[in-house]
Amino acid sequence: MKNEPTMLKKDIHWQTEECAYVVRNVLYLKADHDGEEMLDFDVSVTITTLRNLMVEKAIPHDLN
Repeated sequence: MKNEPTMLKKDIHWQTEECAYVVRNVLYLKADHDGEEMLDFDVSVTITTLRNLMVEKAIPHDLN
Protein backbone atom coordinates (compact mmCIF):
# COMPACT_ATOMS: atom_id res chain seq x y z
CA MET A 1 0.00 0.00 0.00
CA LYS A 2 1.40 3.39 -1.03
CA ASN A 3 1.58 6.15 1.59
CA GLU A 4 -0.07 9.37 0.42
CA PRO A 5 1.31 12.71 1.62
CA THR A 6 -0.56 14.49 4.40
CA MET A 7 -2.07 17.93 3.66
CA LEU A 8 -1.42 20.44 6.45
CA LYS A 9 -1.39 24.20 7.06
CA LYS A 10 1.40 26.42 8.35
CA ASP A 11 2.36 30.07 8.57
CA ILE A 12 5.15 31.36 6.37
CA HIS A 13 7.23 34.18 7.89
CA TRP A 14 10.07 36.30 6.59
CA GLN A 15 11.75 39.52 7.65
CA THR A 16 13.47 42.38 5.92
CA GLU A 17 15.25 45.29 7.54
CA GLU A 18 12.06 47.35 7.32
CA CYS A 19 9.26 44.90 8.09
CA ALA A 20 8.10 41.44 9.14
CA TYR A 21 5.77 39.57 6.78
CA VAL A 22 3.39 36.66 7.45
CA VAL A 23 1.10 34.56 5.27
CA ARG A 24 -1.03 32.35 7.50
CA ASN A 25 -2.65 28.96 6.91
CA VAL A 26 -0.64 28.04 3.81
CA LEU A 27 -1.42 24.54 2.56
CA TYR A 28 1.53 22.20 2.23
CA LEU A 29 2.15 18.47 1.88
CA LYS A 30 4.15 16.39 4.30
CA ALA A 31 5.45 13.12 2.90
CA ASP A 32 4.72 10.18 5.21
CA HIS A 33 7.91 8.29 4.37
CA ASP A 34 10.45 11.02 5.21
CA GLY A 35 8.51 13.97 6.66
CA GLU A 36 9.65 16.36 3.93
CA GLU A 37 7.47 19.48 3.59
CA MET A 38 6.49 20.49 0.05
CA LEU A 39 4.45 23.36 -1.37
CA ASP A 40 2.24 22.78 -4.40
CA PHE A 41 3.41 24.75 -7.45
CA ASP A 42 0.25 26.91 -7.50
CA VAL A 43 0.67 27.68 -3.79
CA SER A 44 4.30 28.68 -4.40
CA VAL A 45 3.29 31.05 -7.20
CA THR A 46 0.57 32.57 -5.00
CA ILE A 47 3.00 33.08 -2.10
CA THR A 48 5.48 34.77 -4.45
CA THR A 49 2.75 37.09 -5.78
CA LEU A 50 1.60 37.95 -2.26
CA ARG A 51 5.19 38.64 -1.23
CA ASN A 52 5.65 41.05 -4.11
CA LEU A 53 2.42 42.88 -3.29
CA MET A 54 3.38 43.10 0.40
CA VAL A 55 6.80 44.55 -0.42
CA GLU A 56 5.13 47.11 -2.72
CA LYS A 57 2.77 47.96 0.20
CA ALA A 58 -0.26 47.16 -1.95
CA ILE A 59 -1.62 44.68 0.62
CA PRO A 60 -1.19 44.19 4.39
CA HIS A 61 1.99 42.57 5.74
CA ASP A 62 0.00 39.94 7.65
CA LEU A 63 -2.47 37.85 5.66
CA ASN A 64 -4.64 34.89 6.50
